[in-house]
Amino acid sequence: MVTHPCPTRRAAAARHLIELLEPLVSNESDQKEQQGRSNPHNHPYDHHIHGLIPAIKALLPTLHADRPLFAAFHDGQVHDPLGAGAYAFCNDLIGPLLLSLANDESPKGNEDMVRAITPATFPTRPIIVHAGAQPNNSPHAGTLVVFCYAFSLARALLARVQQANSQNAPGPKISVEITFVDTAPVENEGCQVDGVRFQRSHRDTPGALATHMADYSEVLRLLSAWSGIPFRTTFQADFFAHPAVPSLLAYLVDRRGRLGAQLSPKSHALALRAACPVPSCALAEKHGLLNQYAPGHISFYCPHHGYHGISLSQPDEVVRLEANAPARNLIRSMLHLLDQDTHHVRITGADYAGTYQEALLYRPLAEWSASTGLATGRTPHILYAPQVVDWSGAKLSKQLYVREGGYAAMELLGTDGLRSYARLKSRFGDEGLVRIWSEVEKWVADPRKLFRAGFSVEYMQAVLDAEGNGDGKGVVSSN
Repeated sequence: MVTHPCPTRRAAAARHLIELLEPLVSNESDQKEQQGRSNPHNHPYDHHIHGLIPAIKALLPTLHADRPLFAAFHDGQVHDPLGAGAYAFCNDLIGPLLLSLANDESPKGNEDMVRAITPATFPTRPIIVHAGAQPNNSPHAGTLVVFCYAFSLARALLARVQQANSQNAPGPKISVEITFVDTAPVENEGCQVDGVRFQRSHRDTPGALATHMADYSEVLRLLSAWSGIPFRTTFQADFFAHPAVPSLLAYLVDRRGRLGAQLSPKSHALALRAACPVPSCALAEKHGLLNQYAPGHISFYCPHHGYHGISLSQPDEVVRLEANAPARNLIRSMLHLLDQDTHHVRITGADYAGTYQEALLYRPLAEWSASTGLATGRTPHILYAPQVVDWSGAKLSKQLYVREGGYAAMELLGTDGLRSYARLKSRFGDEGLVRIWSEVEKWVADPRKLFRAGFSVEYMQAVLDAEGNGDGKGVVSSN
């Protein structure tokens, strides 16, 4: 618990720091600096540093009584130690990915597996690199990293194909697809009735969706231009309009008891929803707790207008559907695995790796494949982007998902450009996105950097502050 400091404590901390700083501005300090250069292993200021660091730490929390600041120090060293994925893919990520895609095209049986990637064995189907976002805020640094990773990966795949293809035969078409979750809830537009939560989505709230879309459009246009990779955007209606969706929904509904517990551990309900069709209402029950199911039909409850439903055999009704993130993730992966004409590679944040995917995606996928005989032996191609994390290791989030004023100190610390593209552009112009793009390109070229949980806000700020640094590292040194 932080206690508000008194002026006496602040004055004492300031006087102590001044006493430690005074010797550093004297003529004697210049002589000691020269001595330190000749013997860097025994620098004369080492003992001063041991005093300065705790003195600075003691002073900073006293400067702002309502919101104290705390100092963190680092030596500018950046390490990329090997281990796990960083070890396995330290030399190359693109070749193994192309090999996996080519194997998806090979006939069943280990003897037919592609063992080396050559122009003759490149995948021939188009490759789509996918990423997504909820457009309920201007994209922050974490979202920008995911977008940069998608375009940079697509560019690297294309370059590898072109480089190896000496006969200039056309390789697979490679593009990026960004899916907007426009069914994300609009803040303060929902309600709670008898403990059940209802929401209005961005697509059903006039003007809500357009609030930040210009930022997304600008970012995607620039990344496409810099990478030379075409892109398209889709929305949730496009997702549910896929002709295979009704049969997949029928599978989910038929096994809703088991899948509800797997995909929604908190509510144990299959989180499918549809907005009330009554004009100006558009409320949808968030967790699907009150849904009613009949063969080929789902009914949804509105607290003001009662039940309404959709028929799974009517495409114009199915596109009204919404789903929570795990259910969307499962349906999307099923669709990708069923597609025999196109390869799908998905980029998502590292917070979705690990137990989340193992419990909420891979196990349900394995059960679906075993029970239906579909997509036998196939698994999704998913790559995880490092998160942008704060001092504690928590991911940089949307302002919506942290307490009021939770990121207020970022402006004081000069890192608020990472909170949103709008702020980034106001502080750095186009150069801010340029530097994030260049940094992520380095990660793709050196995959050791991709296989880590995250990069700190301070590191990313150093990338943005890399003025005059020819290689754009934004850090003092690295190894």
